[in-house]
Amino acid sequence: MCGIAGIYNLDGSAIEINNLKRFTDSMLHRGPDASGYELFQDNSLGLGQRRLSILDLSDSGKQPMSYANGRYWITYNGEVFNFEQIKSELIQKGYTFASETDTEVILASYTHWGKDCLNKFNGMWAFAIWDNSEQELFLARDRFGIKPLYYLFEPAKRFVFASETRAFKYLNSFNRQIDNSLLDMNLKDPYALEGLGYTIFNNILQVLPGHYMVIKPKQKVQQKRWWHIADHLVKVPKTIEEQTEKFYEIFRDACKIRLISDVPFATALSGGLDSTAVYSTVYDIMQKETLNRVNKESQSAFTAVFPGMPQDERMYAQIAADYTGGPITFLETENSALAELVEKETELCDFINVSPISSISSVYKGMRANGIVVSLDGHGVDEMLYGYRDMVYSLYKNALWNENTETSENYCRVLMSMYHPDQQKVIIAKFDKLLAEKNTRDNSLVNKIKKYLRTAPVNSEYLVEQLPNLSDKPYDFSGFPLDKRMVLNEFFQHTLPALLRNFDRAGMMNSVEIRMPFMDWRLVSYVFSLPTESKIGGGFTKRIVREAMKGRMEESLRTRTYKVGIGSPVEYWMNGSLKDWAFDCVKDQSLKLRAENSILQSGKIEANLVRQIWQNINIGLIQ
Repeated sequence: MCGIAGIYNLDGSAIEINNLKRFTDSMLHRGPDASGYELFQDNSLGLGQRRLSILDLSDSGKQPMSYANGRYWITYNGEVFNFEQIKSELIQKGYTFASETDTEVILASYTHWGKDCLNKFNGMWAFAIWDNSEQELFLARDRFGIKPLYYLFEPAKRFVFASETRAFKYLNSFNRQIDNSLLDMNLKDPYALEGLGYTIFNNILQVLPGHYMVIKPKQKVQQKRWWHIADHLVKVPKTIEEQTEKFYEIFRDACKIRLISDVPFATALSGGLDSTAVYSTVYDIMQKETLNRVNKESQSAFTAVFPGMPQDERMYAQIAADYTGGPITFLETENSALAELVEKETELCDFINVSPISSISSVYKGMRANGIVVSLDGHGVDEMLYGYRDMVYSLYKNALWNENTETSENYCRVLMSMYHPDQQKVIIAKFDKLLAEKNTRDNSLVNKIKKYLRTAPVNSEYLVEQLPNLSDKPYDFSGFPLDKRMVLNEFFQHTLPALLRNFDRAGMMNSVEIRMPFMDWRLVSYVFSLPTESKIGGGFTKRIVREAMKGRMEESLRTRTYKVGIGSPVEYWMNGSLKDWAFDCVKDQSLKLRAENSILQSGKIEANLVRQIWQNINIGLIQ
């Protein structure tokens, strides 16, 4: 796990090594253990890396790394978890290895299979390989974009890449600027740009998930898709019992192969279903199976707590830890240093988000302080298995307007259980009103609504149709029915890409690698092949996970439905320890605010008006 960088002057001009170092070293937090810089092609190409040592802690793992007598060179960020199996296959074909790293296996795989090696890898990665013989630069990103890869292309001049947009602030002869139109889109929908490969910065783009690029002077630069979910759907068993058995088999192996590590690891535990499933499964594997190359110093849990606030999950996390008998550490953010922390993390994140990431970054900060370098977490489930309330609400409305009474009632029960009991009366009233409105609509309007629900995108705003598509084969889920279109969009184009970015920054700003068993491509392909009733049914969202974890985790957590979610307690902070700091931030400034609320539609609002509103009502009412 590292920070990677590269500068390729396509006009042949030389790169100064100090400029390459400055560009690369801006990501010191991603790789505090070592650094490497190499120049090629008469110094017109430079590759750099900041190393976070996890596999083969010796200098044999140093990057940029070469292979095949110096023909190939790589700078690489990520992990290929099945590299030992691939290595054995390559050894049988006559390849030799000088290190115990997955990096060298990637190079040998590229030597043997070319770009088709990507389909051999199970993991998360972003890398660049320079071919000294063909004089071409090959960049590739993993199937789902777990690891980031940003680039700047100035035709006929240079191609530059890095693991973070922040690095481009330190790029020689480049004035990084915000693109106001992209910023406006991102403010309207903070999840809008990430899945499309755009950033808020002018000319700084992303290599899309499941894509690669080949860079050569005087040749067109094009992102080419190498992985598409439609090509990897599988045949699933017919019964939920058989489906569950197969799901758990894949899930357990996904956890197992992610345990390979030469450094200590832990789990970021929230007390919810997803992280508890990972934690319980990993702990069971550690206790029952004989494992090679697994650091057994610790398999503990770390949990962020917010005493007295709705986001506090201490009780549930403790229940999960008590079930396994494993150690758990609770981490509380110091309010006295909160403003400084938010400012620092916002600068390091370098993107627009719905809230500060302090609640999640504090977990990884605490891990690192306790000697933990790798975290196994439960990300990716909500987007595949209808884990968000708004997704279930859309399913409910769709069933209601299509006269599927029984189905709409089932979704209604599921949705109700996702709210806190104190909120359920208000939600019931909302449902009753919606049903009454539906019953008074005339048939022509009902038909129009039905037509819309069958053809319209789940949310047309986040598709941002005016942006050119960066892929040669872009995803298009418009022809799918609503239930399938929704999870495809959430996972591949909307919510998840932004959340993966958030967790990458939260972990790497604290020099901690995050591994995600639910994001194993075999499991993702399997889940997207399941029928909807195996994903949401029996009164639950994420049904297949709950079925698979019967008898394998604490029962009250397995059946827990009220969803808190991972996020900072912004409303409490902004009306408490961060209030004065927030007022200072808007002092003597004009804010451009956009919202449906008529008070905010006039465009610019003076800061003193914001302060007046803030002082009189809870911040949550004007978000």
